[in-house]
Amino acid sequence: MSMPYPPQQPQGGYPAPQQNGLGTAGFVVGLIGLVFSFIPIIGVVAWPLVIIGAVLSGVGLSKAMSGAASNKGLAIAGLVCSIVGLVMCFAYLSAWNEAVDSGNEILRNLPNR
Repeated sequence: MSMPYPPQQPQGGYPAPQQNGLGTAGFVVGLIGLVFSFIPIIGVVAWPLVIIGAVLSGVGLSKAMSGAASNKGLAIAGLVCSIVGLVMCFAYLSAWNEAVDSGNEILRNLPNR
């Protein structure tokens, strides 16, 4: 049985496109961490996500800068999403600590019964 069309041969002169799986994974994980970082109680899940996203995006960016991978823009976007998510995590941590300190101060000032 013969094939109706001959198999496709790669065109000469064009290198195969390089992939940047680490940059893409860093973007996805950083974006999910960024979304979770805006949710006050569930935002605890964002801490490891934004850290992992930043590491993966950083490695993907360094591979793209050295020419070993493509898709540099997605790695940069992942790094930005991870950093913004980390800033939001620290902001919620600061607000939470302030609320706990304020609550402790109120409890200390209550009259004894």
